[in-house]
Amino acid sequence: MAVSAVLLGACGEVSPGRCVDTNCEDYTSQSAAQAAYEADPECREDLDADKDGVACEEDGNSVRWCPSTSACGCSNKNKSACGGDPCCRWVVGSGCGCR
Repeated sequence: MAVSAVLLGACGEVSPGRCVDTNCEDYTSQSAAQAAYEADPECREDLDADKDGVACEEDGNSVRWCPSTSACGCSNKNKSACGGDPCCRWVVGSGCGCR
């Protein structure tokens, strides 16, 4: 009985002081990376290489810049192709559209 209590207490939470490792390529836009940075700047400090408070701003970072207009290239994609593009999202009844 005591063993199961110990196991349950150890599952599901990140210990204080430990951050889940992320980098710019984990985000589909600079604004998404910025929101994550602002929500937890201590754990997301790796997103701000020059320490100016702006995440993933450097040229050549691997953040995917997605157009915010209907010209994002998502229309007419099937569900599989839509799901494979980080700039697209599948909406049941509407098909593939921009994020």
